[in-house]
Amino acid sequence: MPVSANRVWRQLPIETRVAVCQIFWAQSKGTEKQFLIASLAKEKKLREVFVRKSSIERLVNWTAATLSFPDPIVDDLLKKYLLHEHRAVIVSFLDLLNIPHSEGMIEESFDFATLTNERVQEAARSLLASADRTGSELYMKYLVLQGGPWAGIEAVLPTGE
Repeated sequence: MPVSANRVWRQLPIETRVAVCQIFWAQSKGTEKQFLIASLAKEKKLREVFVRKSSIERLVNWTAATLSFPDPIVDDLLKKYLLHEHRAVIVSFLDLLNIPHSEGMIEESFDFATLTNERVQEAARSLLASADRTGSELYMKYLVLQGGPWAGIEAVLPTGE
């Protein structure tokens, strides 16, 4: 079954979704929050003003309990979580591929065309065999969602999910 943003989101244990949401609501800017507020209001059939004025705890719980969001929201939630909780995994992967980066953020000048599918898959296999299996697997799924040179990672992800 192909990787999809909402499938990745739904597969996360509720404790992880809560942690993801706590990071999002603590770190996000106004426009990022507004997009999620609008989505939550629609999903919960509430007025946006009510959602906007809700406590952070309530927003975290509502977000974590919602199992379907537009892909850009899931992407943003996962990105913030991975950078906050699993930055070492990201750095390790980029180092395995000799991709220039600053604390896990790829330098804009990097030419992705230099990456071969074989190199990316080998680095993914290596990362998946590391100590942080959970973080590695989530990061690999996140990269698959990004497409491009990362699409081939799906072939090395564990099956049966």
